[in-house]
Amino acid sequence: MKGTVSLGVLLALASVARADDVKTESGPPAFHIGPTATWVMLGGLTTGGTVALADRGYFVGGELSFALMRVGDYMGVYGDGYYDWGTNGTYVTSGIELGHKFLGVDGGLAMRFDDKTRVGFAARASVGVGVAQLYVRYMHFPTGIGDMPIPNDDVLQVGIELKLPLHTFASE
Repeated sequence: MKGTVSLGVLLALASVARADDVKTESGPPAFHIGPTATWVMLGGLTTGGTVALADRGYFVGGELSFALMRVGDYMGVYGDGYYDWGTNGTYVTSGIELGHKFLGVDGGLAMRFDDKTRVGFAARASVGVGVAQLYVRYMHFPTGIGDMPIPNDDVLQVGIELKLPLHTFASE
């Protein structure tokens, strides 16, 4: 009897070890322990107001991002565009985003199209729950050599963003 039980346990262990080695062309093994990272494409609306340092006004636009999410962390790239009625101009920003649980930061290139095209940088901190996040964004547009600084070289905005997952991409 002991020999039969030992043989049964040995065969069961061998089949489990072999199942871990088997991988087909159609995808990963059917069973996995622990979290796996997943790429997500998110898109949504952003709105808020320019509150200080520049021409005050409201803005509305959209954002698209690709983020690698794992447990409570995410990192990725984003791009957004919006119209600001304070400057009567359009802004476009893009860069890298990082986050942990409900806190996030991002930053990168900023462009403003009003009376002329200006290039600068943007940085944003956010607090989010679910599909909504509140954020504060700072942008700076340096003046050219010999140019006089203008009042809206620096922009401070407060806003809300609603983003939904548009597509997920499986990863191993």
